[in-house]
Amino acid sequence: MNEQKSFLVFFIAAIAAVAALMIKPFLPYVMGAAILAFISRPLHRKLSGGIGEVASAGFLVFLSIFLAIVPMVLAATVVMDDAQDLANRVGDLETIDLSKIDAKIHQLTGEDLNIEQNVREAVKRFASLSFGNVSQLFNLIANLAIGMSLMLFLQYYFIKDGDHLIEWLKEMTPLPEDIQDSLIERTNTTTWAVVKGHVLVAIAQGLVAGIGLYATGVPNPYFWTFVMTLLAFLPIVGSFLIWGPAGVYLIMIDHITAGIALLIYGVIVVGLTDNFLRPIVVDKSAELHPAVIIIGVLGGLYVFGAPGLFIGPIVLGILRSALVVFNNHYSEL
Repeated sequence: MNEQKSFLVFFIAAIAAVAALMIKPFLPYVMGAAILAFISRPLHRKLSGGIGEVASAGFLVFLSIFLAIVPMVLAATVVMDDAQDLANRVGDLETIDLSKIDAKIHQLTGEDLNIEQNVREAVKRFASLSFGNVSQLFNLIANLAIGMSLMLFLQYYFIKDGDHLIEWLKEMTPLPEDIQDSLIERTNTTTWAVVKGHVLVAIAQGLVAGIGLYATGVPNPYFWTFVMTLLAFLPIVGSFLIWGPAGVYLIMIDHITAGIALLIYGVIVVGLTDNFLRPIVVDKSAELHPAVIIIGVLGGLYVFGAPGLFIGPIVLGILRSALVVFNNHYSEL
């Protein structure tokens, strides 16, 4: 490598490092915009022929706002109110009859667990972390507003100029055209599998489980529905971590019929939601192992925060696609 090439490589690496530092705080929103644009592309191809590229992209951004952003904000408001109510209810333990649970556990095991004191301490910690620092809450809202605005702005351009971006990336990639096409096709299939088979199924499972909690009279069902939706991203266990103990709780406070009904509902209806929907919406050739999904969810949550629940499995799915393409075309490289 001659001196001019060495200087150019060093210059590009230095600028790329600075650019990475600039993008890093907004990376979840950038990737969120890419995912929204990816989901919107099939509809964009149909609309753009009739109303044009610009109008189609703008319409789809507004559609994303009304179908995704607004419902998410409204749901977050309801969940926060329900969480605050939960903190108040547990803080005032007279509204929750934990003495029956203590008595039954003592009767069965002979142990005094002092559940009331433990719950009170846990709720105090929860309340101080969640609602204790108003300035942090305002900072969070401000950061979310900036990030969401950036995400919608980028979504517009990803939709409008997505084909040009793909063509530019193909030109910059030193791979044969057939390998590039294979990689794009597999990435597309795997990403759709994650979006439909894990994101949508998790949301459906959380909502279905939430209906069971609401119908059987479990307190603060909206908050627990939100928690179950997040847990539903984890294969195998998922929302059971909430509706299972909730059913036992109802039984132990002598709401035996409601508790048994919730457990049966959870096993049959909530369980079938996952088992019935996933085979329908997921392309078998793109199915990811549950261990990969768990690592993607937890790793994505650690790296990207809340958006990592969606982003993590997609990143690992794309990695899987790249490895499959590399293995299939190794002899050609």
